[in-house]
Amino acid sequence: MAYSEIELDGLKEIVNVGGGNAATSISQMINSRVDMDVPEVEVMAYDELYQKIIADDVEMHAVLSKIVGDIDGALLFVISDESGQKIAKMMLGSDDNPSNEIIASAVTELTNILFNSFLRAIGDMLQIQLIASLPISRYDFFGAIISSAYMAFDHYDEQILVIHNEFTYNNESLDASLFLIPGEGVLDKIFKALGI
Repeated sequence: MAYSEIELDGLKEIVNVGGGNAATSISQMINSRVDMDVPEVEVMAYDELYQKIIADDVEMHAVLSKIVGDIDGALLFVISDESGQKIAKMMLGSDDNPSNEIIASAVTELTNILFNSFLRAIGDMLQIQLIASLPISRYDFFGAIISSAYMAFDHYDEQILVIHNEFTYNNESLDASLFLIPGEGVLDKIFKALGI
């Protein structure tokens, strides 16, 4: 299903609020300013991801959480190893090269903040309470990550909301993508709440 420019602008506004809240929370946590660019938002079919976003054979750090509340779905955050190292250094306040375990821990912590900030923004708009379940993290090929996300949860919509965020810290950009894998009809509920 194709969505109009007005609908995508509405989604972008929600994402902007959620990402802005996340940037503020991360800034407070590390006691240093973190900025977020205006996100790119696109709704696409599952099979378009590999052509438009990330090839299926690229290794990525990923964190997956189920949405707990009155709507169904999952959130998936993916980030390159290079940006994962930057996150770990940012959160540790160190220039030392972090281990894979420290990178995974740092990415998971940042993702937890991002997920819950994003869900708060959606929940406030829909006047419901939403939280993210305990995150599952892994480092794998993007294709395997997406397949696992769909196999882990049943009855999800074939449309995926792709949110491309860029956080900036100390002149370093952290390039990452957030995916909302909605349950059936969730995007329509959001549009209805927005009055679109």
